[in-house]
Amino acid sequence: MKAIKRLTSVALLSILLTTIAGAQTIPQATSPEEVGLSKDRLERISAWIQSDVDKKVIPGAVVMILRKGKVAYYEAFGYQDREKNIPMSRISIFPIASMTKPFVALSIMMLVEEGKIDLFRPVSLYLPEFKDLKVGVEKKDQATGKTELVLETPRRQMMVHDLLRHTSGLTYSFLGKSMVKDRYNAVKIFDRGQTNAELVTKLSKIPLQFHPGTTWDYSMSNDVLARIVEVISGVGIDAFVEERIVKPLNRLRKNS
Repeated sequence: MKAIKRLTSVALLSILLTTIAGAQTIPQATSPEEVGLSKDRLERISAWIQSDVDKKVIPGAVVMILRKGKVAYYEAFGYQDREKNIPMSRISIFPIASMTKPFVALSIMMLVEEGKIDLFRPVSLYLPEFKDLKVGVEKKDQATGKTELVLETPRRQMMVHDLLRHTSGLTYSFLGKSMVKDRYNAVKIFDRGQTNAELVTKLSKIPLQFHPGTTWDYSMSNDVLARIVEVISGVGIDAFVEERIVKPLNRLRKNS
């Protein structure tokens, strides 16, 4: 978690360096069709987001879609500040979260491209402590009326690609309630003083919320991916992102 916390700062720095500098220089497509997209279908995105703005589900949004090196869609919706009636603009600045996830995913895919990770191999191949994971299923004892957590053998092993698409069987303890989530809380899974290795060791001793591959659930999969990067690369996830992603992007910015 220490490395993940530092990675957040690294990630945000990279976004500021690349987005602010790069947004002004990316060429615009003359039409969505030029890059193989459909104008009519892109308008569905506009209608969907505008509907959420109108229903006050969200105050506003900025959406950019790039394909084949060109901006195919770039629109602002709603308000930057609804109370003050300040409209959202395409250059509005606002906080965003979970930005470690795309950087960790990119790190994984870089190692896949180098032949060091196989997306369709079990996670236990890279993290042996995950080999004997069980799935926690809540079942009511007919005799006592009490609900118990019964451990089942996974129908199949958790694969690396499951982590990327949040079908790993892992979960987040702060989203909803369950007996598995209670175990997350019991071991202080979000302790920011622990290392990624310590976090993964904790997870390896807690049953999964779902059988791998059966259920999408926003989860701690990203933390496990970060640990795989560390094991394969031999360096902390923060150091990997800084050396392999942020520094090259910074050099690209300076040369552009």
